Amino acid sequence: MTATVAGCGSSGGSGGTKDGKVVLGEVTDLSGVASSYGIPESQGAQIAVDQINAAGGIKNLDGAKLVIKKYDTASSPDNGTTKATAAVGDKVSAVFGGEISDTVLAGINVTHRAGTAWLDSGGTADQIHKRGYDTVFQVAKNSTQYSQGWADTAKLAAAQLGIANPTVAIAYSQTSYGQDFLDAFEAINKTAGFKVVSKIGYPISTTDFSSIAARLASTPADIIFNIGYPADGLNLAKLFATKYSVKAKIYIAGGSDAVDVVSELKSQADGTLVLADVTPSTPTAPAEFKTFYDQYKAKYKAAPNSQAMFGYVSVRFAAAAIESAKSAAPTDVAKALKSVTLTQTTGNIFPSPSTLSFAGDGSLKQAPFLASQVVGGTAKVVFPTSAAESKIQPYK
Repeated sequence: MTATVAGCGSSGGSGGTKDGKVVLGEVTDLSGVASSYGIPESQGAQIAVDQINAAGGIKNLDGAKLVIKKYDTASSPDNGTTKATAAVGDKVSAVFGGEISDTVLAGINVTHRAGTAWLDSGGTADQIHKRGYDTVFQVAKNSTQYSQGWADTAKLAAAQLGIANPTVAIAYSQTSYGQDFLDAFEAINKTAGFKVVSKIGYPISTTDFSSIAARLASTPADIIFNIGYPADGLNLAKLFATKYSVKAKIYIAGGSDAVDVVSELKSQADGTLVLADVTPSTPTAPAEFKTFYDQYKAKYKAAPNSQAMFGYVSVRFAAAAIESAKSAAPTDVAKALKSVTLTQTTGNIFPSPSTLSFAGDGSLKQAPFLASQVVGGTAKVVFPTSAAESKIQPYK
């Protein structure tokens, strides 16, 4: 595979193409515990590449075609540095990806020194944008935005279920992602009105959640809130359905996607609140999403989840920056990303917000957040209310 080389132009184009190609480096979790996010992210990104190339490629670079070169971090934060170093060494025009915040935090130290942009598709820790790196762009919602979304969803659930003064039991991943998420939630909770009755931390290496499920089941909390990775919330939901009866009327699997939970547990997950996966029937879903959905299903024989959408949007941001800069040189792309805006006709396939652009710190000015609830073995959007397909029902 040919990598972009800044300053070369064997195709007759300008700004860093070689052999008529512009290469983006995807540094992400294609194997390991976070691959359930990394693989859909990669597939969604490929749909964006397919669409852009089919429409004529990068027009301001004589129709140069986009290519993705993949670097698998294998869900190990230690690989963030080595894989980012490899991508920079291959002179990719920009890096995107990353599902584990610690992996992204390790990798951006490398890409920032090289002046190469990193479009963070999945790492949510606030630390990522708080480092002040002007080459880092958080396509994923950050911890504050993520926590605010779940806090608002929990408040809506409590109101719709008639729960006054709701209590919460929290189980969180002891990672940068989990700790930042927890810190953000606790800051929001100073005015949100939840009473936290239990907090349980666990290492990222945890695979047996039995003791955690037992402890959560023993609390009198109205809400159980898992601040974890996709498999964490799913494993807890399975244990609650088969082994431990909980008193909570609301269970939030805060890092788990609807597609994954429903495909694995079906009706055993009924009542679980999860990250929403948009479908063509979701109210306010843009037409461009429906095109993406159909192409993804045709290519991969499965429905796209939310992380597939973030992978798609990451590539759309990169392509728009390359067009704007009229250059594929990494430093030019990084500079152009600061002013790129995606609308629902130019690459933003989320129902809300209608436009996506970056704030001065590299986080999104407004980040997409939708929550679904599993009901009867299917997932329905319940938050925000503008996109809701049903009201929230009690857990179990």
